[in-house]
Amino acid sequence: MILGIHGAYYGALGDACLKIGTGLEGASEGTTGFQDAITPPASTTARLINWLATLLIAGGTWYYLGITSVSVFLVIRFIASLVPGALLKADPPKRHFCRKVYRSMANREADYVKKGDTMRAEAMKDLRNSFERSRFASQLIA
Repeated sequence: MILGIHGAYYGALGDACLKIGTGLEGASEGTTGFQDAITPPASTTARLINWLATLLIAGGTWYYLGITSVSVFLVIRFIASLVPGALLKADPPKRHFCRKVYRSMANREADYVKKGDTMRAEAMKDLRNSFERSRFASQLIA
């Protein structure tokens, strides 16, 4: 059940990044826009760990308890991610996700500046400025 909720959260974050990435100024139509550039780096790792844990638990359940138990596990996992996922996804993305994306962009910009990578720092600054001029900026205001 926890894996389902965890998966739903990061699925909603990915959906928010897609909506923000395609909604920013300069994004190409019919593509994912800037989704890859604005997605917080830790979210990819968290989603990968979630799916690996799901596969390991499903495999262990199948090995020790059989096909019926793994079927029950997968149905519960699916339902546990479906309900929270439906509640977390919104257009425009929820305030929490907009703030998380914006904070991630600001932190990565600062990290690039510290490392002396001015090209990436300027690119992230341009994305952050584009975010501030977009319709998503209203989600940053408390």
